[in-house]
Amino acid sequence: MKRILFIVNGAKRQSKKLQRILTFFSNHAFFSKVEVVTTRYSGHATIIANEKSTTCDFIIAVGGDGTLNEVINGIDLSSKVVIGLLPYGTGNDFSRGQQLQCDAHFLFDLIRNDSYKDIDLGLVTGLEQETALAKRFINVADIGLGGFVTQAILKQNTRFLTGKIKYALAIMRGMVQYTKQELKVEGDHVFTGKILTLAICNGPYFGYGLCIAPKANIHSNVLNMTNIGNVSLLDYFKHLGSIKRGETIRHPQVHYDTVRSIAVYHKNRPCPVEIDGEFIGHTPVRIQILPQKLKFLLPVKE
Repeated sequence: MKRILFIVNGAKRQSKKLQRILTFFSNHAFFSKVEVVTTRYSGHATIIANEKSTTCDFIIAVGGDGTLNEVINGIDLSSKVVIGLLPYGTGNDFSRGQQLQCDAHFLFDLIRNDSYKDIDLGLVTGLEQETALAKRFINVADIGLGGFVTQAILKQNTRFLTGKIKYALAIMRGMVQYTKQELKVEGDHVFTGKILTLAICNGPYFGYGLCIAPKANIHSNVLNMTNIGNVSLLDYFKHLGSIKRGETIRHPQVHYDTVRSIAVYHKNRPCPVEIDGEFIGHTPVRIQILPQKLKFLLPVKE
């Protein structure tokens, strides 16, 4: 008999479909204990996961990339708990890359068949003594435009708008207001110059469906890096369709690489950093792989 915990993003209204999914599990004889906890504030999922990771067999994040990120930052990686996701967010970029579904029978079949794998995580740590930054990510860490955009979303007083519209407005603001900053990258990738965005990827998608790292694989023991350097807005929009289609960009200012550890420093002013769609701080930071650290429910790919 298995014990399962659902950590539900309380910031989003529960649909009838989601209520039916949770009821399906609550009434299922397969489980000895089914617990549903709804978050009440930002960071609450991390606290819940930390308290429960050694007493559950499965913890299921019910939300989007941000909710899942909070959960993976709370669990004890040495525990035997298996993590899963019911994609109930707005962007759902991680679930898009892993072909997950918001469906009760889909999730139950994964659990019943022990369909989980040890997957990689990323870790971002601050490089300044006064910075206590240390955050795991499961999908993408992004320095530059992405970090600026997530900051802009936090500052928007638009609680009546959907997440997708908020993000679109923030992207437009970012394109107008963001100034490319000069960064120095050391480690497995060496680079000095202005960047539009530096994406270090465990999964292929970010930014509401942009395939920024087509070859990224959560089982590869490396992170895939896409460095979009001193690219004009015209060039960026010109290649946006190719990025959405998952095509690599042929441009002298666009570089792809695989890395296990890099350090990123700014020259003039700190550059914003986001992970899994959540703003976490500024450079300088170290980004590294945590290979095969998390047990995660995944479908078997043909």
